[in-house]
Amino acid sequence: MVRLLVVDTETGGIDPETHSILSFAGVVWNDGEIEAELDLKVVEPLLAVTVQAMQINRISLVDHAVGAVTPQEGAKKLATFLRKHFGAELKAGSKVALAGHNVGFDIGFLKRLCRLGGVSFNELFSHRSLDTSSILRFMGLAGRAPLQGAGLEEALQHFQIVIPEPLRHTALGDARGTAELLNKLISLERVVDEQDKRPNTTARGASRPRAKPGAKKATAPATTIARRTRR
Repeated sequence: MVRLLVVDTETGGIDPETHSILSFAGVVWNDGEIEAELDLKVVEPLLAVTVQAMQINRISLVDHAVGAVTPQEGAKKLATFLRKHFGAELKAGSKVALAGHNVGFDIGFLKRLCRLGGVSFNELFSHRSLDTSSILRFMGLAGRAPLQGAGLEEALQHFQIVIPEPLRHTALGDARGTAELLNKLISLERVVDEQDKRPNTTARGASRPRAKPGAKKATAPATTIARRTRR
């Protein structure tokens, strides 16, 4: 199983070319288990934030500055973390594959962190990524996940994934939640795959029964996010 770095960011706006990255979190995902995690609060020398973004992320810049690191320090911590937990892959010439929810947004700000911190993004990270939002949209088209949209909040509620306070709406909490969402989506596909492999016991020539449109589908039991490590 390929290991992934599931990431999330909190930012001062939506444009990584203009707005500041405020926090970054990544969890090392390996076959459904979280092996390690990194949580960084970042304070850029010149902050660029919007009122709307700060209302959404609910970050107090005064409190945020306590314990925050510069982009240079953050990028160095990130590179050290990757070499520790993805060392074998990097030495073999492979690069770290990223995953996230609307992961393109987070990748843009991760590139900003690397650029400001003097670390090469392309030397560490693969150009390939996995987006749970895109997976959900596909499953919605296939009728396997009856969601109105592909937002993380709606997805977590649908799959009964609980992010406990005070991690809710933080980069680390959302990274953990996205990792658990990925587990749920994989489990759902495995169930469908097993159903497809069962022998067809209907009469010859008869079609297999299908669920009626709009029928309520069973949901997985609630999951509370907590760090899980291999034993």
